[in-house]
Amino acid sequence: MSGLDLTRDGVRRLVVTGHPNHELALLGFVQRVRPHFLFLTDGGGEKRMEESRSVLRSLGLLAKARFLAWPEETLYQGLLDRDVGLFAALAAEVRREVDERTAEQVVCESVEFYNPLHDTTLPVVRAAVNGRPDVSIVEFPLIAQTSEKPERYRVQRPPEGRAGDYTRLTLSEPEIAFKLEAGAVSYPTLRLQLGSLLDSLAPESLAEEFFAPARRVLSNPGADGLLRYERRGALLREQGHVDRAITYRDHFLPLVEGLGI
Repeated sequence: MSGLDLTRDGVRRLVVTGHPNHELALLGFVQRVRPHFLFLTDGGGEKRMEESRSVLRSLGLLAKARFLAWPEETLYQGLLDRDVGLFAALAAEVRREVDERTAEQVVCESVEFYNPLHDTTLPVVRAAVNGRPDVSIVEFPLIAQTSEKPERYRVQRPPEGRAGDYTRLTLSEPEIAFKLEAGAVSYPTLRLQLGSLLDSLAPESLAEEFFAPARRVLSNPGADGLLRYERRGALLREQGHVDRAITYRDHFLPLVEGLGI
């Protein structure tokens, strides 16, 4: 157990996520510490942002949320073009939010090789707080494909090899009830994409959320799992749906190196 301090009063916290709706993965934490939020992309459209607004509004937290609403397509194209300047501009916006909120702790999703925009969040946050020892970065697991057969996914759980790095937050009954209701009703766009996976989660598994100090050395796909987005991109290219596909070596790593991470 990492002993990470997650809920101490008085700590100024900022949750930064690549997509709206990712707050569902840490909705117990959100209820307990009531952080500020910064959503980097539009999640593919206004509907997904409105779903997050609705949930945060019901918690009295909407005034603490900012939606940058960068179009997904812009950032996918930026990765394909190795446009480090684009992501540096995004990091500058994150830094402004950190400064405005005088954040001491920034919480964002882990690098898990499921979606490249999920994975860019941590390096963008790292670039944003570079040279700021007063700001700590905390990561949380979202979703990753495992090496098991048939195809399976690890949802909102740390990888086995890193379980000891994580602090487990156990939710109260009211926190669990709100999270279950929100997951079932408040995120129809997410349910359209991941409904079967969400439904496969036992209620007791949703009663725990996991957090770890963000690693300085970003994940190696050979150590942590499958490059799901790379395999999917290759399939889409084979089927003629796209001309180019994002890869870890040719696109993600140059971004990380270009940002000086």
